[in-house]
Amino acid sequence: MEEMRLELNNEQRKYLGLAPVEAHWELQQLGEQYLYFDGDSIRKEIRVTENSYFEKELNEKTAENRTILLPKTARGKPKKLNFTATKSFGSVGVYFQYSHDYISISSYDTQTTFHGERLPEKSNLASLQVWLAQWIADSTADDLKAIEAFKTAKRSHHKYQEGDFFAFKVDRRRYGFGRILLDVVKLKKSKGFDQNKNYGLTNLMGRALIVKVYHKISDTLDVDLDELAQTMALPSQAVMDNHFYYGENIIIGHKPIEPSDQDMLISYGMSIRADEIDLVYLQYGLIYKEMRVKQFNQLLYPDDPNIQPDTLKINPFRNEGIGFGLEVRPLEACIKAKSNQPFWEKSWVRDLRNPQCAQEKRAVFQAFGLDADKSYEENLALVE
Repeated sequence: MEEMRLELNNEQRKYLGLAPVEAHWELQQLGEQYLYFDGDSIRKEIRVTENSYFEKELNEKTAENRTILLPKTARGKPKKLNFTATKSFGSVGVYFQYSHDYISISSYDTQTTFHGERLPEKSNLASLQVWLAQWIADSTADDLKAIEAFKTAKRSHHKYQEGDFFAFKVDRRRYGFGRILLDVVKLKKSKGFDQNKNYGLTNLMGRALIVKVYHKISDTLDVDLDELAQTMALPSQAVMDNHFYYGENIIIGHKPIEPSDQDMLISYGMSIRADEIDLVYLQYGLIYKEMRVKQFNQLLYPDDPNIQPDTLKINPFRNEGIGFGLEVRPLEACIKAKSNQPFWEKSWVRDLRNPQCAQEKRAVFQAFGLDADKSYEENLALVE
């Protein structure tokens, strides 16, 4: 068996919420993976490369001198314990993941993350050792209680609605804040929604929410909601509801959405349906308008002359991407600048809401009968 490049010790595991390795457990290598056995039961899986480390808990049963992986149910069949079989391992408890640019302490049981952190530069296993030493040094008795509570927590489901204010972790000690503007799944169930196509919303994957994140970071969840509602925010974004449904993003209050609160995505492009290749549409929040390509065919292709025809990408202003989590990397830079310019430079460069795309927005809005100088609410009134 090859020696692992690095393995956490039990003291380090305590601060990460991982189960300790018991003295009687036996370590075996299976390809590039390392498995800890407690008798015939597999209790841990560890994967290590020169710049990554992954450890998770297991509860898999084996037989025939640990060469056969037993099924989890009566209907299943035994398998030879090899790399392919490890892909069927169940996921339980807390796992720790470190790559060259990201660290996370997360739970399969609760589907939540205790701590996620993007690293400032490309890192390796030596960097991980430095990070671990600092993480432990910074830990308090309350931190150990918190990670223990996270380790033993059960999965829970949480309700949310449009107008809810929420908090999320920016780092170990601080919180950011946001608001749910639109529940796309709820909207899809409303009468007439599908008949109006609304491709800019229906094309969003998963259980989509439109949210905005405020220019505010605090070390406490105790914030004034009226003040928060008036705080500048990053441009709205589409996210899947997982972090709300499982309670990772904490609902801290609710107020009805006012017209001044609204900030909606703008998506423009050709239909991706095979039977509507001659159709272009504009989705601006609840506003949906369409026409034929022969009526308006501008801004459907990138203007970069270096892009070859065989790799040409259509719809550069189609804004129907969705994140699993919030895009908040530029948040602190935006707060410092008192502007969203760092966000536009970092994230959505090709977005009709970007001030750099004002000319393109004006052309598209004019073609579809909207006014680029008016607010979303004012444009909504134009089409109602």
